[in-house]
Amino acid sequence: MVSLIDIVPQTRMVETAHGTIELHGLGVRRIANLLLRFPEIRKIFSGNAPEIDAVVLMTEMPDAIGAIIAEAAEQPESAERIADVFSPDDAAACLVAVQEMTVTPPFFDRLAALLGNSGASGRPRGREAVMSSPPPPSN
Repeated sequence: MVSLIDIVPQTRMVETAHGTIELHGLGVRRIANLLLRFPEIRKIFSGNAPEIDAVVLMTEMPDAIGAIIAEAAEQPESAERIADVFSPDDAAACLVAVQEMTVTPPFFDRLAALLGNSGASGRPRGREAVMSSPPPPSN
């Protein structure tokens, strides 16, 4: 049996156009803080949330991406800089690494169960979660 004191967070080196960055998986405290800072993004994970405002989501997304990467790099003060200078490709490479170290496949099902959404998977619902377009006209 492992001692909880001996648990060391996973790390991964990610190559970006700006150099190699060491990233860590995010713990529950950091995830909770990020979800509190970015309420529109938090709605993506809630099955019974009010409708997502796409304009607000688009406004929050660059800052949220910067904050996630900065937290994973253990340099939270660099969040704005990341949002300003990272390319979408660099940001995606970092986010994939953080996700793989932070969230295992059964996480969303467990989260849904904890939130009382056993019928819903709790998984982000993709485009339907962030876009609410009227139906196309029928002729």
